[in-house]
Amino acid sequence: MEIKKILIFNPFGIGDVLFSMPLVRNLKENLPNAAMHYLCNQRVFPLLKNYPSLDKVFIFEKDEWRDTLKKSKLEFIKKAASFFNEIKKEKYDVVFDLSLNSQYGFFLRMSGIPKRLGFNFRNRGRFLTDKIDITYGYSDKHVARYHLELLKFLNITPKDYKFDLFVSSNSLQRVKEIFEKNNICEKDTLIAVCPGSGDSWRDTAYFKRWPQENFLKLCAKLSGGLKAKILLFGSKPEAGVCSYISSGLKNDVINLCGKIDLEEFCAAVSLCNLVITNDGGPFHIAQALGKKAIVLFGPVDEKVYGAYPVTDNCVIFSKHISCRPCYKSFRFSGCNLDKQCLREIGVDEVFLAAESLLKP
Repeated sequence: MEIKKILIFNPFGIGDVLFSMPLVRNLKENLPNAAMHYLCNQRVFPLLKNYPSLDKVFIFEKDEWRDTLKKSKLEFIKKAASFFNEIKKEKYDVVFDLSLNSQYGFFLRMSGIPKRLGFNFRNRGRFLTDKIDITYGYSDKHVARYHLELLKFLNITPKDYKFDLFVSSNSLQRVKEIFEKNNICEKDTLIAVCPGSGDSWRDTAYFKRWPQENFLKLCAKLSGGLKAKILLFGSKPEAGVCSYISSGLKNDVINLCGKIDLEEFCAAVSLCNLVITNDGGPFHIAQALGKKAIVLFGPVDEKVYGAYPVTDNCVIFSKHISCRPCYKSFRFSGCNLDKQCLREIGVDEVFLAAESLLKP
């Protein structure tokens, strides 16, 4: 069949979307004349709207749909019908369904897309035309490699492209103005520190985070020992941990937590010399921008959600105690050791890694 239009459906967060960029690049290289569209959520839309390989980006916000359903079934039906028709009018030839969800699979089938590719996890891929069975979730290789395996259904041999991300000139200009107001100069050594991360884990995000007192000690050593300027980043729910660090360091840190949007965060990271973060979106953004990074892994398997490809620019800290990873089959099984795996990562070893990465 001739492929004229492709849709990639991915309702997940920052990391999952960036993991799909090697897939997008392979498709664009092998099918240069095909239109490439992407269906994502509102939060990650800023990462994709400037991406040159994508011709159109749709927004699908499942929380918004749930709120509509709670208010009015009639309004929900109208909204669903309108969105359904919008997708159907596009007349896609192929969809890469990365949702792992049979309800979305049914929706895509009813949209008339003839070739529907994805993963069959616990029989959730029953509406796919071509699928790869994954019994225990993503487990033995990086998520990006799972995505690339789907190309076999189009007879495409994949290349191992890196993640990539494009920063707009407008967001870069806004960040430079913010930096200027905070007396940040081009000659300064800038370290982005993200002590939160893991928003998608909500109430259990605590278990993905290195202790805040360790971040405080580390930032003090970085500021004093390396004469670096520390920039704290995070979302509004992470204001508490960032305030704890900034109040402990007083004038030696610039707290931008909750004060910039995702586009501006990407622009800010592009101007930093090093990023230090817990496992999560900031790490994957740093990778996509080609920045030096230190990442602290706890419950999640770094072989599956870590660096892609492995590079000397990235230092991953993880302690291989018997109970980790405790995030398996897309579920966090809980922790009886108060995140011992993260607590065993020492401040001094992270500082030495930062010192090494910042050497010319």
